Amino acid sequence: MGGDLMRVAETGLLVTCFAIIGAGVGLVGVVTTGWVETAFAAEATGDAERFGPIFVAQLYLSVTAAALVGAPLVAGVLGMLVGSRAYDAREAASTCGVGSGVGALGYGLIVIGLVVGSQGAAADQAYGFSDALGALAATTVGSGVVGGMTGMLGAWVG
Repeated sequence: MGGDLMRVAETGLLVTCFAIIGAGVGLVGVVTTGWVETAFAAEATGDAERFGPIFVAQLYLSVTAAALVGAPLVAGVLGMLVGSRAYDAREAASTCGVGSGVGALGYGLIVIGLVVGSQGAAADQAYGFSDALGALAATTVGSGVVGGMTGMLGAWVG
């Protein structure tokens, strides 16, 4: 099989892995934020009623930020694994860079969509989907660079 077919298949593998991992991370984010929102802010009175929505908004932001920070780590691991199977370093860099960038975009869209979509009544001060697009763009670019570089390293050592 030629290099072009390998690049398409491996790029698809990377994108699929990111989507699966993003769904898992997003699901954990939904469960975690829902649990805290219910435990801390639902039917709160006094200071908890006043500060609960702020805490909940910070929690949603923190969960999303932590999930997005994880994408370049996933790109690094997958880049090494996929790159080690490549025919040459240039092919590994392009395959893993594009696959990780597109994969991280899907990962981020899934995580953000799940977390924003699950925001309850106590999350009225939490961020909206469009508020996260700048962080998503940085995650996409960073993951693409990390994936490309580690893919090239994987080809070199593999």
